[in-house]
Amino acid sequence: MSKYQEAEDRLQELQSGSDLAWKSFYEDMRSPFRMFFMKRASLGPEEAGQLFHDTMIIFHRNVLQRKLVAPLQSSLKTYLFGIGKNVLRKEGRKGDWEAEIPEVSIDAAVESAHERAAKADLVRRLLAKIGDSCRQLLELVYLKGYVMEAVAKELGVTNEGTIRKRKFDCLKKMRQLLEEKKEA
Repeated sequence: MSKYQEAEDRLQELQSGSDLAWKSFYEDMRSPFRMFFMKRASLGPEEAGQLFHDTMIIFHRNVLQRKLVAPLQSSLKTYLFGIGKNVLRKEGRKGDWEAEIPEVSIDAAVESAHERAAKADLVRRLLAKIGDSCRQLLELVYLKGYVMEAVAKELGVTNEGTIRKRKFDCLKKMRQLLEEKKEA
């Protein structure tokens, strides 16, 4: 069995041309891709979005032309990000690639369904305790995958920095609640 079996299964779905598979892949990759290049290459939100679209076009062509085939040597996310880096290099732009996204595979047997359910329950209880504004902000960022710009727009805040600060404060509050729960 390949180290990247899940990615190979997804690649097979994409190669079949399924619109649903492509839409799902697009939605799953958009936010992490934009955030990575906004941070590492100092791109603005619009530039990162344009880079993502250009990269997805190349990725789509490579998948349909069978340039990417099993067995994979990396995850699809790593491959996609690599295309983005190459596009930037061709444009003569450099980024801070030293802190690469780690390829950490978690064996399904390591984390049982019971553990996942317990963790999910704990997160639900913590979200209920931190208040509606924090819950809403964290759900937008972590569950719906919004970038800070979109979160600010959704919450009616004009400054993305304010949202980043609120997110930091909300996470700090959650950590404190978690510590209190551990001590109890």
